[in-house]
Amino acid sequence: MNTRYLKIDWLIPFVGIVVIAGSLVAARSYFDFERKADAAEAFAATLDRLFHDQQLSMVLEKIHQGEVAAAAQRLDLLLCGDVIRADLELASADAGTRAAVEDAFRRIAMIRPKTAAGGTTGSAREPSDGQIEAQRILTLALGAAAHTAQAK
Repeated sequence: MNTRYLKIDWLIPFVGIVVIAGSLVAARSYFDFERKADAAEAFAATLDRLFHDQQLSMVLEKIHQGEVAAAAQRLDLLLCGDVIRADLELASADAGTRAAVEDAFRRIAMIRPKTAAGGTTGSAREPSDGQIEAQRILTLALGAAAHTAQAK
């Protein structure tokens, strides 16, 4: 009987040590995965900003070359792309973020020259689908603000 007790006596601490070691390995793997995911997300955000900066540099170059109308068209396309992307991200945003973005849309809508049938900002080019969609989003944001103001 004493032999049986010794066999079971070492088994419980051994199983406990194995469970703790397994938990530590699993936790470390999880935290390593989270760290790598955060680093990849930060890298993607950095690349996105650098790409946007490169596009702004190309517009600035056009301005320095005297191609102001082409630069204005390119800046408007960049703005419209950002408006469309922000509008798409609103679907998963919380109420505070949604309110801030909609307020920014209203301010942009009041300042940005409207997309006319003959082009944007006085250019002779036809507006792109992105410009038309951004104009629709900004007009809706401005209309919602006007509707809210009338309701008060």
